[in-house]
Amino acid sequence: MKRGGGIRRKRLFGRTILFTSVVFFIGFGLLLLTLRSVDDPNSSSFIDDDDDDAVSDEDSARWINSSSSVVEAKVDGGRLCATVEEMGTEFVDGGGGFVDQSLRVRDVIRRHFRLNGAGAVRELAPEEFCRHGYVLGKTAEAGFGNEMYKILTSAALSIMLNRSLIIGQTRGKYPFGDYIAYSNDTFTLNEVKHLWRQKGCVKKYGRRLVMRLDDFEKPAKSNVLCSNWKKWEEAIIWFQGTTDAVASQFFLKNVHPEMRAAAVELFGEQGSSEPGANVFGELMMSLISPTKDVKDAVDWVLRETGDPDISLHMRMLMSKSVRPLRAAVNCLGKAVNKLGVSKPRVVIVSDTPSVVKNLELNISSIAEVLHFDYKLFRGGIAQRGRGLPMLDFRIKDWGPAPRWVAFVDFFLACRAKHAVISGAHRRVGTTYAQLVAALAAAISLKDGSSNSSFAFLSSFQSNLLADGLKNQVGWGHVWNRYAGPLSCPKQPNQCAFTPLAPPGWWDGLWQSPIPRDARKLAAYGVELSGFGTVNEDRLHAFCNAKKAYLSTVTIV
Repeated sequence: MKRGGGIRRKRLFGRTILFTSVVFFIGFGLLLLTLRSVDDPNSSSFIDDDDDDAVSDEDSARWINSSSSVVEAKVDGGRLCATVEEMGTEFVDGGGGFVDQSLRVRDVIRRHFRLNGAGAVRELAPEEFCRHGYVLGKTAEAGFGNEMYKILTSAALSIMLNRSLIIGQTRGKYPFGDYIAYSNDTFTLNEVKHLWRQKGCVKKYGRRLVMRLDDFEKPAKSNVLCSNWKKWEEAIIWFQGTTDAVASQFFLKNVHPEMRAAAVELFGEQGSSEPGANVFGELMMSLISPTKDVKDAVDWVLRETGDPDISLHMRMLMSKSVRPLRAAVNCLGKAVNKLGVSKPRVVIVSDTPSVVKNLELNISSIAEVLHFDYKLFRGGIAQRGRGLPMLDFRIKDWGPAPRWVAFVDFFLACRAKHAVISGAHRRVGTTYAQLVAALAAAISLKDGSSNSSFAFLSSFQSNLLADGLKNQVGWGHVWNRYAGPLSCPKQPNQCAFTPLAPPGWWDGLWQSPIPRDARKLAAYGVELSGFGTVNEDRLHAFCNAKKAYLSTVTIV
């Protein structure tokens, strides 16, 4: 009898534990929903079969009428998660306050270069000139997207620090100088050196032209989070290794309030309900333009049609897979339906020539297809570019076309008036596609506008989302900050609205880090929670204990 009573008590105890566990997990899930402020509007995500390219009227209506709030969260294995489309609902038409924020940043940029542009600084009195500071932006002319972010990060930092911008040259040539022209508001290092001597900065005021270096890719030595850069006395600052949108946004978590405030002035308050401004697009519109040769090639493509409505960028890495193309056709169909224009003009840009032909066959019934066929172009850049073959080891990465074609494609795609779509064999929304969308959005946003319908869309085929966004690794990828456990596995094809300014932290609703990024942040002294929250106390303690690293070069 005692033995039987013991068994009953054990069973009762086991049931109690089970019931308690169920209540705990349900309560925990509800708590997470409350903390993350998840809304539940009456909309559903687009579900596409890999073998069906048709876009139904019902799906199109859902997409067109989708709200800017987050749709119902899914529960997968007891864990809250969202699809890419659900994550992207806050970026519909750029986000609710996108226009106001972007126009605000446009004014900040204009005001900065009006006061700190080369024309104004040249006219400063000698003593004032010799106290003035600069930020150097220098590239190695590797991949265009990564290298352009180095320039843009330096420009952003010059605004935060109230300094002038220097565009670094190599043997007297600007980076990508055959294809890109830079604003007259920028300096060259040679000019700064000349003015430094001419105004007697060393002889009269005892101030040498010293450059301080900080390497973002070496977290043990970088001062990006722990130092007040506004108090640095060196005349020139070179922030190295800034190959994506993340580095400049690290200052949003800098331990010094003065630095944080300067970053917030440019990027906005992170984690707030206000959408981020199109910072990098506005910077590009202010700083770069195509050279005459490149512009002639772009105008040649558009000579009979005018500007395109949509640009479709497919980064295929020479793959012949049809899944990315089918997903992209579906996504394009949605964009066309949203636009409400019969036969819109669509520019196709790809590193893989066969992709252009295949897509043209599939979309010619719904769009007028444009493409730069460099073999038919007889302009000056084509003649000078002949005989310069692509390096073999770059062909898979950049495609077989001559290097200059990528710049024509870039400025051609940036002429899109309404949308940019990014599709890929592996990683969607890489730096090149980000910059195309950002510049196109900036160009389409006119001064004094009160609204914008511009869209940046990411096209994912289902096999890329078998593990959610986990494989969108690397800080240069626009969805990296969403790649953690809040991203649902086994998603169908997705056509998602995408942030024009890739986030630098994990402050948004559906953002969560992957373990690799948490380990990487630890080297900077940042302890991340599973949802990406920064342990501020730990960061301050790290910075207090860290020895400041100083690396300088005397130029004059």
